[in-house]
Amino acid sequence: MCMEIEEFRSIALFEGLTDDELAQCTEPLKELEMVAGSSLAKQDDFAYKFFIVLDGEVDVHRDFEFVASIGPGEFFGETALVKGEKRNARVTTHTRCRLACMMGWEFKTMTEKFPSVAAHIDAAVAEREA
Repeated sequence: MCMEIEEFRSIALFEGLTDDELAQCTEPLKELEMVAGSSLAKQDDFAYKFFIVLDGEVDVHRDFEFVASIGPGEFFGETALVKGEKRNARVTTHTRCRLACMMGWEFKTMTEKFPSVAAHIDAAVAEREA
């Protein structure tokens, strides 16, 4: 399903992009709707998707310990894709959620093509590893 570009204009990850650049970044995104309690990523699994929360909230657990909640406008799944490692956390939907996701190769293309997006991603990776 093609998503509306307007929905992504206010997301910090895409800050400073032109309309054309934003369209290029969001074109590969697919929309998912998940019920509360759905598993989105499993710790130690291979990573192949990047997610942006549009509506709702997801919970992040590492080694069965609660780490964080992620809400609208925030993203997850980037660390394993950037580092080429397995997932470092389990992510489940806390509420009913609407998400945008893209495959790992689309994520790699986006971050290579748009340095400002890559900088946001790298900052998140550094912050989440601290």
